[in-house]
Amino acid sequence: MEIQDWEKHYEAAYLDITRSLKDVRGVFVAYNSNIDAIKHVREEEVSKLVDLLGCSAIQEQVVQYPREIKDPVELMARLVISMRDGKAAEVPTYDTDIHEWLTDNLGFDRARMGGQAGIMSNLLANLGVQNVITYVPWLSKEQAEYFVESPNLVHPAVENGQLVLKHPKEIYDKNLKPKVNWILEFSRGTRVCCSGECFTVPRDNRLIISSRPQWLHIDMSKELYESLPYIRKKIDGALLAGYQMIREEYEDGTTYHDYVEKSVNVICRLKECNPRMQIHVEFTSIQNKVIRKAILTEIVKEHATSLGLDTVEVANALNVLGYEELAFAVMSKDERSVIALYEGAVRLLRDLQLQVVNIHSLGHYISLVSPDHPVDVDGHRDALLFASVLAATQASVGHINSIGDTKEGLKVPVYTKGHEDLASLAEYLVRKGVCSLEEFEDGCVNAMGHSLVIVPTKVVDKPAGTVGIGDAISAGAFVALLTKIKDKGEKCAEQA
Repeated sequence: MEIQDWEKHYEAAYLDITRSLKDVRGVFVAYNSNIDAIKHVREEEVSKLVDLLGCSAIQEQVVQYPREIKDPVELMARLVISMRDGKAAEVPTYDTDIHEWLTDNLGFDRARMGGQAGIMSNLLANLGVQNVITYVPWLSKEQAEYFVESPNLVHPAVENGQLVLKHPKEIYDKNLKPKVNWILEFSRGTRVCCSGECFTVPRDNRLIISSRPQWLHIDMSKELYESLPYIRKKIDGALLAGYQMIREEYEDGTTYHDYVEKSVNVICRLKECNPRMQIHVEFTSIQNKVIRKAILTEIVKEHATSLGLDTVEVANALNVLGYEELAFAVMSKDERSVIALYEGAVRLLRDLQLQVVNIHSLGHYISLVSPDHPVDVDGHRDALLFASVLAATQASVGHINSIGDTKEGLKVPVYTKGHEDLASLAEYLVRKGVCSLEEFEDGCVNAMGHSLVIVPTKVVDKPAGTVGIGDAISAGAFVALLTKIKDKGEKCAEQA
């Protein structure tokens, strides 16, 4: 299919989804919200920090590849790695001193809503979804201020034994402190030098320093858990993210097993009277392999219906599931990478017993769909196209404050390289006998045991920012699929 034909598909899908958003009763979104301190790091600032900390110390840690950040040298090492490779990364820190050091030595340009669940909640509310029920276990006063002022965005709480749904500003916990993440963005073309060795940043991206204070728990009170049946009546699906906050061990003697079990119980409670309810888990970069595998095999497998990942996260997931060679191929920069992404998605769909695997990468999005998902391949293609429009809008103007803003994304042209990548995958699938070239033309293929949907995306050459783009893709695709599901499943009877 030619690029101009894809543009026509984009417009038709966008119009269809935007007209149908009102049909979605609501979405439950949990768990991770935080405040993002955003800093666009420039050449002179990198140079200043390198001089301050010393090249040799930084280079030593680059080789060590720290999995968490305990001091400024490890922070700079991970920043250098991200800038050198041009790849996004998220690295945890359990030490509040890092926040103070960055504030003193770098400073931030602005602050905004952060965390996958927080960003997706605000986006869905701004898109006009009827009920966006957000849940944050650590809802502080400062955090509540970053939720958009909208009557369709509410947070659950139990008051006098009864469930109430109010805007986060009305029911925050005054005793909680805010969780602040640092987003260090960098631009393609930035030059970094250390001890005479220099490199140029290959693409725009960012490093996230994820704050994980000791009091952070993925949890829900017993009273609120018991009240979930009231929430079920207002939603058609749930977007769950933030499981990377789970730790192996806690000071009170509990372990990750306890919090994995609690997370699974919430999903089961939500699906109790409607086992077909759509439950999407948004993956992210997780340094701890024990936690990464537990999330995939104990939360996602059998309990979620769909999983969202980017290219790096696909490789990380494949790695802990025993597909090391394929994980390496996914990260290659040659024409085989899109083929490896497809092969990796097949394994994730099968091994994790999912209905949908959504992969977003630069230039193209891929959905692998099992035969038992209620939406046909054309519907999945429309969902991916709508998600791409949202991502293009976010990249173009840096925000989506209303459904009207999203028209900006339609103006962004389809990415030529992404269109070319489709041809590489088509040749592979034809060679393997999966489909004919004609069958692949419109981006939808019915293969043995699954369907493949792949679309070229709209890519902004010089984005206003990169934070929130992946969340816009996942939330957009998910809510678009909900508009396509006409059978909402059994209605939950009111439960006391």
